[in-house]
Amino acid sequence: MSTVSKTVLDSPMVSTMVIGAAGAATGVVLARNFPGTFATFPPLWSISPAGNGAVCGLVVGCVGWNLRTLCRVLSLKVLLKYRGWMYSPRSRITKVWLYLVDKVMGKGPYSLFEFQSVLPPLPVPDLAATCTKYLDVARPLLSPEEYDRTEEALRLLQEKEGKPLQKYLIRRSWKNRSWLIEWWIENIYLKNREPLPENSNYYFLDGLELQASCQLSRAATIIYNLLKFRELVSSEKLQGVFFQTRVPMCMDGYRYLFGTCRIPCVEKDYLVTDHHTKHIVIIRKGCYFSMDVYTYDEGTLQQLSPAEIKEQLRIICEIADAQDSNGLANSLASITSQHRTVWAKQRQVMLESEQNAESLEIIETAITVMSLDTVSPQDLSEQAKLVMMGDGTNRWYDKSMTIVVFPNGKAGATVEHSFMDATIFSRAWEYVLSHEQYKNGQVPPEQCAWWRKLAPPKQLQWNLNGFAAALEGAKTHIQKTIQDIDLVVVGSDYGKGWIKQQRVSPDSFLQMALQLAYYRLHEETPKTYESATTRMFALGRTETIRSVSDHSVKWVKSMDREDVSPGDKVSLLKKAIQYQTDYKVAAVNGRGVDRHLLGLYLAAQDMGYPLPQFFNTKAWKMRDKLSTSQAPAKFTREWKLQTCTVGYGFGPSHMEGYSVSYMVIGEDLVNFHICTRKHCTATMSEKMGAAIKQAMTDMKALMEGK
Repeated sequence: MSTVSKTVLDSPMVSTMVIGAAGAATGVVLARNFPGTFATFPPLWSISPAGNGAVCGLVVGCVGWNLRTLCRVLSLKVLLKYRGWMYSPRSRITKVWLYLVDKVMGKGPYSLFEFQSVLPPLPVPDLAATCTKYLDVARPLLSPEEYDRTEEALRLLQEKEGKPLQKYLIRRSWKNRSWLIEWWIENIYLKNREPLPENSNYYFLDGLELQASCQLSRAATIIYNLLKFRELVSSEKLQGVFFQTRVPMCMDGYRYLFGTCRIPCVEKDYLVTDHHTKHIVIIRKGCYFSMDVYTYDEGTLQQLSPAEIKEQLRIICEIADAQDSNGLANSLASITSQHRTVWAKQRQVMLESEQNAESLEIIETAITVMSLDTVSPQDLSEQAKLVMMGDGTNRWYDKSMTIVVFPNGKAGATVEHSFMDATIFSRAWEYVLSHEQYKNGQVPPEQCAWWRKLAPPKQLQWNLNGFAAALEGAKTHIQKTIQDIDLVVVGSDYGKGWIKQQRVSPDSFLQMALQLAYYRLHEETPKTYESATTRMFALGRTETIRSVSDHSVKWVKSMDREDVSPGDKVSLLKKAIQYQTDYKVAAVNGRGVDRHLLGLYLAAQDMGYPLPQFFNTKAWKMRDKLSTSQAPAKFTREWKLQTCTVGYGFGPSHMEGYSVSYMVIGEDLVNFHICTRKHCTATMSEKMGAAIKQAMTDMKALMEGK
C-alpha cells in the first residue's frame, strides 16, 4: 500500500466512515436474519427494517468512534501531567508511563496541532518554594547586607504580601489555558517601547557550506522552500515537535510564521496575521515590490517554480537598479527601527495618504519580506551583523521575518520576537536549508515553466511629502546604533561529543565556560539569564535558568588558584554543572522563579494592590549582564551537517553587558555569537570570544587531568 493511501485510510474521518459502515452492515445483517430486532424502533423516514438497522448501526459506529476519541483525549490529558520521567527516567513508573503514552498516542503520523488540546496548563509554582529558591539565586550576587534585606522581603512576600496575589494567579490559571501568556506577550513585547532591531529581534544565519553563489538562484530557492513549509503548516501536515521524541510540545507559534506583522501603537503594539495572503515583498536598493508567488494554471492555484521566482526577481533587480538610489523612499525601512511610540505616531500620519495606506498594508500582510542586499559579507561576524541590522534601510523590522540574501549567495533572516521564539523559526529554517537543490549553482532549468503567463511584480508607491525630517532622523538613529553594535562569531575547538564523554550536560558545561570567561575579564559574578523552553505546556514560551550558584562562584574563583588541587577544581565544577542541570529541569517543568515572580508583580497591578517590598529590592531590579540562549540545530532526519545553520544571535539586554547565543553543530563544533555595545569600554566581544575559547581549553585540560 502506498504511503498516501495509508495516510488517507488512517485519517479520523475515514476511520469514522469505516466504523460507521461496519455498524450499518451489522445492522442490515441483524435486520435480515432477525426481523424482530428493530421492530420496536420508530420508523425512520418510512424506510424498511433493514434500512432502520443500517441507520442505527451507523449511529452506533459514529458514537463509538467519538467515545474512543474522547477517551484518548482524556487519557492523554492525565498522562501528560506526569513529570516524573524527567526526574526518574529509568524508574518502573516511568517505563509504565511511556508504554501507556505510546499506546494511547498511536503510531502516527500526527497532524501539527493534534495534541494542542491535551497539553497540560502551565503550573503556578508554590509560593514558599519560589521564595526559597530565589534566595539560592540571589545569594551569590549580593552583599551580606543586601541579602539580608532580600531575605526579609521574601519572608514578607511568603507569609503576608504574596498570599492574595498567589490566590489570584491560581484563579487565573483556572480560567485560562495559560495564566501567563497574555501578560507575557503584552508586558515583555507589545508594551515595550524600545526599538526592535537591537532590543527584541533575533537573527539566523545559513549553513556551513555555500549552496549557490548566484544571489537570485539562492533567493528563489529559499522563497520556494519557505512556501512549501508554509503549505505544510497551513494543511497541518507538518509533524509536531516532541520532547525526547515522545512528549508533544506546543505548536501555537507556527500560526505566526507567515503573513504576520507587529503594528506600532502609541501605548501598546498589536499583531496582524493574514493566513490567505499570496504575495511577498522584495526590498532592493530602497525600492519595494509586491510579487505574487502563486498563479492560476488550468483553474488551479499553484505555487511558482524556483525558475519562475528567479525570473520575477531578475525583473525587480532590473527595475530597482535603474532607479535613483538617493530618493526619500530609499530610507523608508529605517522608520521601523525607532522607539515604538515615535514610529506609531509617524505611521498614523502616513496612513492619511491612500497611497501610503495601500503600500503599508501590502507589506504588513505579505507572506514574508526579502531583502536582496548589494554588499557581501566577508566572514561570519560581518554576516551576522549585516543580517541582524542591515544598513538601516533594508530591513522591515516589524515583519515576522525578513529573509536576507547577499550578492555572494550567503543568506540569513531577522525575526520579530513577540509571538515566535527561536525554536519555532529554527525548524522552518532547517527545512529551507536542507531542501535546497541546485545544478551548477543555479536553479535547475527543468523546473522552469515558461509557458505560464505571470503578473509582473508591482512596485509600491509612496507619498512622503513632509516626511524628510522624520526619515532623516530615523536613518541617523539606526545607523548610529549599527555603528555601536560589536558582534563577533567564535567557533570552539571541540564540541558536545567530547563533553558527553565526560558524562555531563553539554549545555551546563558551556554555561560554566561563560561564567569562567566573564569572571576572568571582569573579576565579578554576573547576573545571568539563560532561556529554557516551556513548550511542554499549553501556550508555553520560556522560563529563565539561573546558572549562577554558590558552586559556580567557588569554582570560577578556584580555577586560577594554585593552592586548589585539580581534583578539588573538578569536584567544584561538577557540583556547579549539576546545580545548573537541576535548575534547568525545574525551569522546563514550569518550576523556575522568574515567571512566577513576574506573575505576582502583575497580579498586584491588576488587583490595585501596593507592590510587595521585594519588588523594590536590588535583587529584583538587577539587570542581566550576561544574557545567554541556546537553540537546537536539529529537528528532523532531514538535517544535514553541511546545510545546518551556523547559529543565531540577538542584542545585549544590558547596555553594559553581553548577549551570548550558542549553537551546538554536530559533535565537534559550538558557535558562539557574542554581541556588546562599543560605547561601553568595559565590554568587548572579541575579548569575550577569546576568553570563552580559553575557558573551554582550560576546562578540557582540567577534566583530562593534564
